[in-house]
Amino acid sequence: MSREQQGVVLFLSLFLCLLFFLTHPSSSLKEGGKAQVAGELLALPSGGQGIVLEMDGEVGPRGVLQAESGMTVREALKKTGGVHDQLSFPEEILSQKIEKSSRISIVPEGEGKGRVVIEPMAPARLKVLSVPIPLNTATAEELDTLPGIGPKTAQAIVEFREQKGKFASPEDLLQVPGIGPRKLAALLPHIIVR
Repeated sequence: MSREQQGVVLFLSLFLCLLFFLTHPSSSLKEGGKAQVAGELLALPSGGQGIVLEMDGEVGPRGVLQAESGMTVREALKKTGGVHDQLSFPEEILSQKIEKSSRISIVPEGEGKGRVVIEPMAPARLKVLSVPIPLNTATAEELDTLPGIGPKTAQAIVEFREQKGKFASPEDLLQVPGIGPRKLAALLPHIIVR
């Protein structure tokens, strides 16, 4: 089997595993006598709208959810069905706004207190979930996951953005060395400008 065929098999295997976990929740969380259906969390963005949050830890149910950019941590926790064990958090954490796709973990720290860990979603995870990459905030590592973009072009995009300012439209990428009309056409389904 060639290296390319192995890559295709690996991608399909990962996709099928992700599909299984997204459509077969291990359990539902009961809160206040109502079952929270995990399937509500798993709607991924369509047409590049919104952000994606991966919820983990002492939150129920765990999973991936579509959210609006600028949603607060409090709103994200409410959308998932709440936190296990009635953990308390500082107000400044709960009111923190989430601007880009992230992984949010709820970690208990004892005595009814908890910690919220917000970290950027791994670029490979963004690619598997087909989350559009925001051109104006993406790191070189995130841009490197785009089709036809290698480390050199990814760095050129970041440098262009730093020198010229934010991209107003995807077509602004044509000003970046190494990106022509064909490459831009391949990138359009995978990027978003906001």
